[in-house]
Amino acid sequence: MASFEPSPLPVDQLESLRFKANQIIESIYGLQRTIEAGNQNYMPAWPDILSKYNMLLSQTHNFSTALVAPVQAASVSFGANGVPQITKPTAGANPYEALALHPRVSMSDTQLDNEVIPLLRNQQTTDVLRMENDTVRRLAEHMATRGVLGVMGAVLPPPPALGALPRRPEHEDVLRECAQIRAAHDQRIERAVRAVTMLRDKFELRQRVEVEVEEPEELTWDPRLGMPPEAGAGGDVGMDSVDEGDEGSSDDDEEDVVEGELVESGMATDSPAPPGSAFALASDTVAPSTSGPIDVSMF
Repeated sequence: MASFEPSPLPVDQLESLRFKANQIIESIYGLQRTIEAGNQNYMPAWPDILSKYNMLLSQTHNFSTALVAPVQAASVSFGANGVPQITKPTAGANPYEALALHPRVSMSDTQLDNEVIPLLRNQQTTDVLRMENDTVRRLAEHMATRGVLGVMGAVLPPPPALGALPRRPEHEDVLRECAQIRAAHDQRIERAVRAVTMLRDKFELRQRVEVEVEEPEELTWDPRLGMPPEAGAGGDVGMDSVDEGDEGSSDDDEEDVVEGELVESGMATDSPAPPGSAFALASDTVAPSTSGPIDVSMF
């Protein structure tokens, strides 16, 4: 076997491609772990899934760009007189197009099959095939035609309602059901978007969030228990102590009123009293003295 000289190979570009490929693989595994969520029966947070998907999309775009238009470094060579000569890469030249996979040392057929042939295969790896089969199986369980499994006869679709024998679905049946699922999904999206648009057009954001009546900072009763507590039989709560404290002052006010009425009644003796009253009867029987005070005992 002829010796192989790896000097003209774009080693730097190949190392960069390998690093980017490893990043993509790690991002795929990270997105897979996020979606699986430890095989728990719940949906992870959408921002986490979106961020990992955007990262994977960016890395894949960078990898594709590096394959299509690789950044080539200028080569340096020395002439006969020892003067370095810089050779700039030609525009549009892609070094990956002239590459071919070839072992550097002689290999046996067994080593060639185990180490080189897997690098040349264009099929999916075992892990990817297994995960794809699991995904297809889970999706087929929720389809009426049972998907590809129903076409291959691995799983039969449910029997018809009238008791007829189940018919093996064809590829057209599976494609038709997939189109129906996609159309139903698009209708749900359109309905949700239309509902949100109508709500936004009918009610402004400020009207939806503003409060007409300000709520008090602290409530005197717990709204979770129903209506507020009613006042007691004697009036408002906490008024009994106030009434008891004001009892003495109310008695003093009544005494002042009685004294005022007595004074007014004494002053009214100078004027003729109305008939039928006690003062009129007393004035008829006893004539008041103009020179002395009135005898109080007579009243």
